[in-house]
Amino acid sequence: MSSGTALQPAPSRLVRLLAYAAIYFLWGASFLAIRVLVARVPPLLAAGVRFLTAGVILFLWSAMRGDPLPKLREWRSGVLLGVGMFACNYGPLFWAEQRVASGIAAIISALIPVWIAAFEWTRTGSGMPRRLIAGTACGLAGVAALSLTPAQLSGARIEMFPLAALLFGTIAWAVGTIWSQHLPLPRAKPMAASIQMMWGGIALCAVSIAAGDLQRFDPGALTARVWVSMIYLIFGASIVAFTAYVWLLGHEPPTRVASYAYVNPVVAVLLGWVLGGEKLSIQIILAMLLVLVGVMAVVGQRRMA
Repeated sequence: MSSGTALQPAPSRLVRLLAYAAIYFLWGASFLAIRVLVARVPPLLAAGVRFLTAGVILFLWSAMRGDPLPKLREWRSGVLLGVGMFACNYGPLFWAEQRVASGIAAIISALIPVWIAAFEWTRTGSGMPRRLIAGTACGLAGVAALSLTPAQLSGARIEMFPLAALLFGTIAWAVGTIWSQHLPLPRAKPMAASIQMMWGGIALCAVSIAAGDLQRFDPGALTARVWVSMIYLIFGASIVAFTAYVWLLGHEPPTRVASYAYVNPVVAVLLGWVLGGEKLSIQIILAMLLVLVGVMAVVGQRRMA
């Protein structure tokens, strides 16, 4: 995502550090919160409620501060991006976290900047730079390390279908990110994000209801941990972290802001290990290192371009 405006001086170093801390740690911790949530709530229903609620709150806040309401064509763009990005990325992510550790989900999700860079170079028609080729290769090698390492070396067998679902989600988000640059959206970034979240949440809830999740959902499963996780995902990961992200794009180089992609997996893996009881195997560490090297190579390439 691009801010579309010239960079402005940051008001203070403290505010800048707090904004980076938000996108590093609030987004990084969201993967463990998702795992806690989907252990008790149907995944598509949980994702739908998260984004519908966050979208409505962000929409009302943006409107109250005076941002113009979306035009009809901007609402159409919100539908397309909400379904194509939020529903098609977070639906598979929530579903997959029933079957894979939160740290693994974060490692796969870190590939999004790699896909964005690769797709952008494909559209230019020019040859792919070596640095980008190496970054993409490292990212794919990280996925292979997760999926192909024998169980006796990793301590657990990681299912291929959840990995494929996670990969599909990252590709959908990358395609949607590039697509969003050519669609009319509200100039106010919180308003633009809110309509995408709302439509993504509506789509996820509709699919969940059609699949019969309401009949299978047990309200008695809503423990204190589940409530805390949902509140955290709505306010911390969706509203606060996104607002910090938009603010940083207006004050910092986009390539520096993109560093969240190689901090989030480290935060998620460590939190999953310390708080979630997830295994920290050689397989996972190797995959994380390969993906992070790939992301750093891509970010470095985009900085030089």
